[in-house]
Amino acid sequence: MSKQRTLLSILQAVTYSTTISEIADRLYLSQPYVSRILKDEEAKYDVTLVDRKAKPIALTKFGSSVLTNLKKIASAEDSLTTSLENLKSQQARPIRISNSNPFLTDYLATAIADYVEQHPDTVIELTRPAERNVANNLNEGAIDIVIDQRWNAANILIADLPSPVYYLPLFAQCRPFNPDVLTLPFEKNTLTGISHCRYVGLSGHSEFQAYVDSLFKRVGIQPRNKLFLPTPASALQTVAKLPNATTITTRKIAALNLPAHQYNLIPLPTNFIRTDTSIMCLQTASAAVQGLTAFLTAELTRSIQ
Repeated sequence: MSKQRTLLSILQAVTYSTTISEIADRLYLSQPYVSRILKDEEAKYDVTLVDRKAKPIALTKFGSSVLTNLKKIASAEDSLTTSLENLKSQQARPIRISNSNPFLTDYLATAIADYVEQHPDTVIELTRPAERNVANNLNEGAIDIVIDQRWNAANILIADLPSPVYYLPLFAQCRPFNPDVLTLPFEKNTLTGISHCRYVGLSGHSEFQAYVDSLFKRVGIQPRNKLFLPTPASALQTVAKLPNATTITTRKIAALNLPAHQYNLIPLPTNFIRTDTSIMCLQTASAAVQGLTAFLTAELTRSIQ
């Protein structure tokens, strides 16, 4: 313990002690050591800090002033130590990103890889979607960057991302497949051909699934025998193996997971289906976190559009 902290403890102990010896006993110090600390500091400031003649002993007005200021100094030192420890822990752990939109995962993975290539010392962890609210996860440091529905708060930096164009994939076993083109028009004849397809949905995304179901009903699609899988990629790969089946996908996911010329895509207009997603971090986040957030915002916006 520093001499300054020892003096703080001694002056605090005066208020509930009757003698210098009692202070020494309470603080597990020797009586001569306590007396020497007091004499040294009194000589330093040329004041009397403790009235030893009083019964019980008491702080003088100078002692009370020193005690008040020592408390402020100790509090500031503790705050500084905590702040530095927090910064050290942030440097030691990865920058954590939570993404709740499964259709952005491939775009996000590509953007993160590009960033790490440019900043090789940066460690990034793409985590599971956060179960608690955005503000709590950011404020408590559980997550550094959140990609989710917009969460308005004064201390959060928010950038809205464009919605990907979504598609219904078709394969040779499902009418009206055409091997000579990639896309088929979003029109009545095409939709009628898949009106009773099996639909493979996403597990763990009940709100999105309910949204898709309501959209399908609007255009007369009544999917049957639903199967739910954890990712858009696994859903798409399964659809490719099933007769007369479809799912919701994006052009990038299809290109990464399906052989060329063996599928069609029906683009769904953005006024028919869209996902509203934002990327967020704290306004007080480190320069590294804010820099990564800005980079991802630019790259995701460019890739999605």
